[in-house]
Formats: sequence, structure tokens, C-alpha cells
Amino acid sequence: MEVMKSDTAVAYTGKNLILETDVDGVVVYANRRFVETSGYAKEEIMGFPHCIHMHPGMPSKIFKDACKMTSSGKTWMGYFHNIRKDGSSYWTETSIQPKLSDSNEIIGFLAIRREPDSRELPSVIEEYEKLHDAVDESMKSQYCGEVYMGRGACNF
Repeated sequence: MEVMKSDTAVAYTGKNLILETDVDGVVVYANRRFVETSGYAKEEIMGFPHCIHMHPGMPSKIFKDACKMTSSGKTWMGYFHNIRKDGSSYWTETSIQPKLSDSNEIIGFLAIRREPDSRELPSVIEEYEKLHDAVDESMKSQYCGEVYMGRGACNF
């Protein structure tokens, strides 16, 4: 993984990181690049909740926004602060889209992480720090990761 320094973490650079979950937020697919970047073995990712990669500094408002959009069938795009198994962290620009069945029911989610825009990242970090400082602590328990995490996660 190549990195670009920022004040609080590093910015990911490289090929896309891809992760798919089922409707309950359990990982069903992770590409090789995601596995390598996360620092976890594939066996430590597959079949486990997506929340293993959530950095504690991410504001829950971001998850609420992503959850509302993807649960309504839309694609969400934004930035995520992820944490590796060794505790180091990295930023990605991420899009999350629902996976639909033939009958248009949401059956899972696809998250594609890519290199963040280096010009935007400093202002994103600043904004996220403000949002995190203002977060309602009771909201954090509704989230367990970077995307929709279980059917109850979107009950606001």
C-alpha cells in the first residue's frame, strides 16, 4: 500500500479496494487488495461484520447519511477513515451501493474504496473532526461499520 501523509492518518493510494456484504452487514467478498491493505487475513474478514474496519474517529452522522441513501436504493459517495488490524489508519474515497435481487429487493451492499482527492482530504478531515466532536453518543450504538450493518442499524 502506498500512502500519502496527512495530519491524522495516511491517504490510501493504489488500485480499488472492494468489499461486499450481505443485507446484515456480514462480509461475503473482499478483493485481494482490500485484504492486504486491512492487514487482516481473509479468514478474519469473511463472515464477520464489516465494522471491524471502522475508525473510532468517524462521525456517526456519516453512517446515518450513507445508511439512509443505500437503504433507499441509492448510491452514497464520500470519505471514510478506516483502521487496519495493526491500529494504523488510512483514508479512502468510497462509494457504497445496494446490491439488488431480480425483484429489486436489497440483498447486500458493495463498497468500492479508492484513492482520495488529495486537494479535498484536508478539509474533509477538518469537517469530520467537527462532526465527531458534535456527535450524539447514543447514536454510535446503531452503527457497526462503514456501511449499513444489519437490519436494525437504520432505525432512527
